[in-house]
Amino acid sequence: MIEEFLKLLFLLSISLFYFYSVSGFGKTLKNKYSNYFDLQFEGTIILLILGYAIYITIGISVYLNILILSLGIIFYFFIGENLIKVDFKYLLLFFLLIFSVLVISKTHEDFNGYHYFSIHEVFNNRLRIGVSYLNERFFHSSLLVFNQALIVLPYLDLKLVHLPIFIIYLSSLGYFIFIVFSKTVKRDELFFSIFCLLVLLIKFNRLSEFGYDYIAQFILLVVFHKIYFLNSNNEELVRAILYFTLCVLIKPISLFFFPIMIYILFKRGIFFFRDFSSIRYFLFFLLVATFISSSFFKTGCLFYPLNSSCFTKDKVFWSEKKRVGDYSKMAQLWAKSYYNQNNYEKGSRYEKIEDKDLYLKKFNWFKFWVETHFFYKVSEFLLILLLTFILIYFYFVKLKEEDTKKNKDKYIILILSFFSTFFWLNTAPQFRFGFSSIIILFFFLFSVTLNLNIEFSKKKIINLFIVGLLVLNIKNLNRIKNEFSRDDFYKFNNFPFYNEIKITNDYSGYEIDNFLHVEIIR
Repeated sequence: MIEEFLKLLFLLSISLFYFYSVSGFGKTLKNKYSNYFDLQFEGTIILLILGYAIYITIGISVYLNILILSLGIIFYFFIGENLIKVDFKYLLLFFLLIFSVLVISKTHEDFNGYHYFSIHEVFNNRLRIGVSYLNERFFHSSLLVFNQALIVLPYLDLKLVHLPIFIIYLSSLGYFIFIVFSKTVKRDELFFSIFCLLVLLIKFNRLSEFGYDYIAQFILLVVFHKIYFLNSNNEELVRAILYFTLCVLIKPISLFFFPIMIYILFKRGIFFFRDFSSIRYFLFFLLVATFISSSFFKTGCLFYPLNSSCFTKDKVFWSEKKRVGDYSKMAQLWAKSYYNQNNYEKGSRYEKIEDKDLYLKKFNWFKFWVETHFFYKVSEFLLILLLTFILIYFYFVKLKEEDTKKNKDKYIILILSFFSTFFWLNTAPQFRFGFSSIIILFFFLFSVTLNLNIEFSKKKIINLFIVGLLVLNIKNLNRIKNEFSRDDFYKFNNFPFYNEIKITNDYSGYEIDNFLHVEIIR
């Protein structure tokens, strides 16, 4: 029992160390901040670019990782203060309240067959051109793997690779908590922040279920807050653009959110971009260059989700133009439930459509998607949104409705979020690819019809926060208990770390073995 406690204490300590290190890299931009947790998102951007640069040049190593993380700590404590700080005691309490999310044995379904291989590739090799030839899953490998590769440390191997994902989740929560307890915040902004906070706590509280899709969607909620509620602040809009670009690098499917980004043009016009400073232009250029070059080196495509951006093999010998196109079609079929037609446990009411092209035409897929994915993935989420909204709406005192300047803007956002949700539905309607747009659309559907001029009580907000934390911890403590009771590979034999796989060949396949280290067989 003492040993387990010491391991938990170690994991907590290194999590805090990583948090401050990422914040330190965020401080190197020397921006003015209104929200402490912006440091995390900007630090994530810096580390992603840095990790990629190291990968294509000298290669990542555990000792270099120690140096980089240590530099982040130095930056945090010695670069000038341009932010509102959070006292260590409050940050520690916040970590403790969320920490059960990080303690996992069973990872999500895509981890062993996709994410693990990508991190393994980045850490153990310098740039290898055409790596997607080895395994088609490398086509859409998230660039967050460069951040994860930087957390591979001596004696720990890849045991901490979930930490960057956990910190993004924690920082998304922290971002909205910071707003909720700020002294000056508009009522509709406060309502939206409480709404997002409760949804993240109640629905998205199991790291074992998180892929890269989830964390990109969390950041998109932060992006929306900046472009809608803080659009008079130039620096916040610039951050929103950089964060949105980061989301696309984490998961290109984040482009579905682009219609909502157009709101910036409604508020500021095209000439807003003249206000970018040189460092912001440079950072944006580096993010775009990182995505394009990574896509090109892996697949021979400038932007692999778009098959027309792929070179042919006679021009680029490692090009995977045809396989990328086939894989994209397969992914679309999967998202629209083609492969679940026969797997529906209750039996489908509809005749199976074998022809893949016919299945995708004229929304023929829609009834199967409703049957196998809308119920219950999307419907359950909509129910959580509705109950959360009702809880907030009736728990606080409503004031007399006021005419606000944002009435027109609400309709604009409603329309833009509808288009964003429609693009998601028409292209890749998996819940995890578009729930941020659904949250925004849901919120503004009620915002334009109900009186959200509400008097919020800090005491009642704390009560709601406690309810959300209870749900989060009860679910995770129950999960941890069940993982100790498992009788398979995912049994909690490596507490508090997840069980790793063993690489047995050059990515054409893998076997699961009860090894706690990575063995590379070339």
